[in-house]
Amino acid sequence: MPCPSNHTRNILENHLIIDEFSYVKSTLANEHSDFITKLTSEQKEAYDQIIKVVDHGKGAVFFLYSYGGTGKNFLWKTLSAALRSKGEIVLNVASSGIAALLLSGGRTAHSRFNILLHPTDESFYTISPSSKLGELIRRVKLLIWDEASMGNKMCVEALDRSMRDIWHQVNPDSMDTLFGGKTVVFGGNFRQMLPVIQKGKREDIVDASINSSYLWDYDTVLKLTVNMRLCGIETNANTRNFAQWILDIGNSDVGEYEDAVFDIEIPQDLLITDIDDPIGSIISTIYPDYLLNLGNLKYYQQRAILAPTHEVVNIINDRMMMCLEGEERSYLSSDSIGTS
Repeated sequence: MPCPSNHTRNILENHLIIDEFSYVKSTLANEHSDFITKLTSEQKEAYDQIIKVVDHGKGAVFFLYSYGGTGKNFLWKTLSAALRSKGEIVLNVASSGIAALLLSGGRTAHSRFNILLHPTDESFYTISPSSKLGELIRRVKLLIWDEASMGNKMCVEALDRSMRDIWHQVNPDSMDTLFGGKTVVFGGNFRQMLPVIQKGKREDIVDASINSSYLWDYDTVLKLTVNMRLCGIETNANTRNFAQWILDIGNSDVGEYEDAVFDIEIPQDLLITDIDDPIGSIISTIYPDYLLNLGNLKYYQQRAILAPTHEVVNIINDRMMMCLEGEERSYLSSDSIGTS
């Protein structure tokens, strides 16, 4: 039997690459055939542009700008299935843990790329070109970074410099090519949460956003505007009006603007009119008969109460916990790293 080459041996010993090759290609091919027929015209146009660049292998940078309900995650699934069904490697990452859970094989960007907690405009990631992660990145066909709009631009720029460095040993010209010549697709919605800058002002937040990066000049911006949640299903007028109202708020078409503040009138049907027990009213509306559905995972997956402050979160949680039977347990966590 011939001995495997060093390159082949490195792949066989690299669990990161093995994990990416563990997908069942026939299953993904069937899923892709199904997904491709369900794409909207906007999604199909974005899909075709990205796949065309990936197939040519020259690399490009895209930013998919979309708001909730337009099927951004569905497009990620379709792109991933298309390439993985051919044995190619697609890395799906996101700026937040919740967004990463919605991606096929998703990880947070910080976890996947060893992102520094406090990056600067000169940072590199601690990824050696000869490491397992470095080998994985060299073999990537497509990189998808979801919710990039809520991440600091320095994290994205550090990835650009790191990928150029990783590819430099194989292709010296990669130092002059964005992301080492790989195709990278960012996604996000600037109407939603932007980068968090401690004690930062508006201009600090804007400056930290990805559209303030030097990379933005090279991005091809794609847009999704059709709300898939309202397509192909029977929806009443109230649902459609609410979806349009949310969109109008994002476009600043609702409310009165004065002194950099929008005054928006909330429709009466969205207001809590029970002034005696508003918390109880919220709970009974969102979680009716929740004591009878404690073992029903879908019941809780389909509902959520969004609160403006941690104080309100604690009040609602305490109120619901008081109604539960059994022993209460507390699980501790930390939001910072100690220096000692």
